Amino acid sequence: MLLTIIFSCDNKDFLTKEPLSFLSPENTFTDAVGLKTPLDAALTSIFDQYNGDTREMMFNHNMSDVAVIGVTDEAEAFVNMRRYATPQNAQESDNAGHSRSSYELCYKNLMNANTVIDYIDHVKWAKGQNDPERNHLLGSAYFIRAFYYMQQTMQFGNCAFPLNAVTTARQDFKAFTMQSVWDQMITDLEWAKKYVKSSAQLPKGQVPNAAVKMLLAKYYMMNLRFVDAEAEMTSIINSGEFKLVTDTDVDVDSVMIGNNFQVYDNTRIPGRSCNVSADAINVLHQEWNANRVKNKEGIWVFANEWGFKGNSEGGALRVRSFGPNFVSTNQGITSPLGGAGTDVRQGTGTMMMKWGRGQGFSRITNYAQYGVWNFNGETDRQDYRHKPGNWFEMNYLLYDHPDLKGTEWYMKPLQLWYKGTLLCKDTIRCWYGYPIYKMWTYDKDKPHRQDGGQADMYVYRLAEVYLLRAEARFWQGNNSGASDDINVIRQRANAIHMYTAGDVNTAGIGAILDERARELYGEEFRHDELVRISVILAKSGKPCYNGKTYSTGPDIAKSLSAGSFYYDRMMEKNDFFREHTPWVTYTSQSYIMDPMHIFWPIYEADLIGNVNNVLNQTPGYDGSEKNVEPLVHKVQPAGVPNIDPMVAIGERKE
Repeated sequence: MLLTIIFSCDNKDFLTKEPLSFLSPENTFTDAVGLKTPLDAALTSIFDQYNGDTREMMFNHNMSDVAVIGVTDEAEAFVNMRRYATPQNAQESDNAGHSRSSYELCYKNLMNANTVIDYIDHVKWAKGQNDPERNHLLGSAYFIRAFYYMQQTMQFGNCAFPLNAVTTARQDFKAFTMQSVWDQMITDLEWAKKYVKSSAQLPKGQVPNAAVKMLLAKYYMMNLRFVDAEAEMTSIINSGEFKLVTDTDVDVDSVMIGNNFQVYDNTRIPGRSCNVSADAINVLHQEWNANRVKNKEGIWVFANEWGFKGNSEGGALRVRSFGPNFVSTNQGITSPLGGAGTDVRQGTGTMMMKWGRGQGFSRITNYAQYGVWNFNGETDRQDYRHKPGNWFEMNYLLYDHPDLKGTEWYMKPLQLWYKGTLLCKDTIRCWYGYPIYKMWTYDKDKPHRQDGGQADMYVYRLAEVYLLRAEARFWQGNNSGASDDINVIRQRANAIHMYTAGDVNTAGIGAILDERARELYGEEFRHDELVRISVILAKSGKPCYNGKTYSTGPDIAKSLSAGSFYYDRMMEKNDFFREHTPWVTYTSQSYIMDPMHIFWPIYEADLIGNVNNVLNQTPGYDGSEKNVEPLVHKVQPAGVPNIDPMVAIGERKE
């Protein structure tokens, strides 16, 4: 069982009695600096979910309506969910699947947050429990804990619910209901928002007060407290602390999205110029602009900047992750003459140097690539988020394979078809457009292949605050207010059409989801957002735009696993899963999912050590037939260390 694995020792001498070392909790967590150590470790772990290719955020994104796993050389990927999304599949390589690491990271970092909470009063605070530093630190730990429990319940449903640092091997955990978890997190976050410091008082990367309110609003909406959620978002918008980046903030004529010059001799690479006219959107997302002084949009932002000691966590690799694999040697780009079309050699491929070495780990769906940009019957290329240059198209690429020199095709734009012949068989991985303005960062470490260099990253920003308020207003029936908030984002993006109250009434929650897809592609945990909205529809019974109403029994996870908005949305918008699209590389592999796949399987090895109780498997998966009734948590007051939830309800002795 995972909680046993994480906190037990591999050293055979661990039973030998020795005096407490200077690194023991009693000696380490005696001041604020010591307590910040596990908190910083948990924050770094969240950053790691975003940074680098094939990480948890991208996997989450790929389990949604906007993208799918595109690694068509990974036969056991989470594509045919019936076959490969199993408790026995430990696959974590590339982007085959990250359910296991998502689960394990959660409990590892809940340990970090719970350590701070447990030991908060081992420090002699100058003002006791009224000390502002104490309460900021405690509130920050509550946020981290709530952040991870949001992920855990959105990804796995009911779950083990430790509220204390598990420092000895335990084999008696039981699952608690999702609702129980949310109720405690709301209590904790309501306390935290009173004490966590503002963004201006904190270094970049630390969790500010506004981030606490954003997470609280998401929890509020799952508990149908829409008025409270709206109020929290309004307080951020009206605070004056944050401001959307707009065209008035743009102080340059153009930005570089791509690389114009050879890295060896600085000669210009043929083809389209990578200089793109500057606008609010591409300036907002340019390399390290997230942390620039003039940028007031970022609320919670991680710093990752090349050349600054202690402030760089390695390449973001976002072009590598999200860009099409036009340098594939397997069913990839061929020329009209029949041979290879692009130079796949790292170091000589000019298109690779120019546009990056995309690997197609995250393949955009037709909905996100085309559907959301068709509004009122018109394809919007005026919208900055979809304008040429900000949005990459395959015809930006030229045939650069050396065998084509001396032919009419050398350095001519790629074509998908020629005289009825398909020139790229693996269009899943190798042929699509995407928002390169979010992904491009010049790679100074690997300039010859351009995987994607260091880049600051938004976790929360003000644009999402407007969209959360739009959602809260929509749930209250305030379609006019919802459209106003959506249009703030659309106006900033220079979109052609604005939403009316009637548009929101017709599209329903789809209006907010569509705008989130336009604005937050590649930034949000999209799967989790769809599950969160599924919870709201099931608990509220509000009619959905698809003509359905949803409901739930006492066990929300079990109900959603039988049928949900998430599954219906996937069948509506994700063309790959809806059509069971097959791969050309492994013809037995195709995109298939069932209603139960709203939640992911818990890796079997993370459960089997829990021999003194049944710790439930996710409903529908192998082993779930042994599940027992999940426990109901009794909410505990915030501001002081917690009691073990199982002890508190008489399910376990101390």
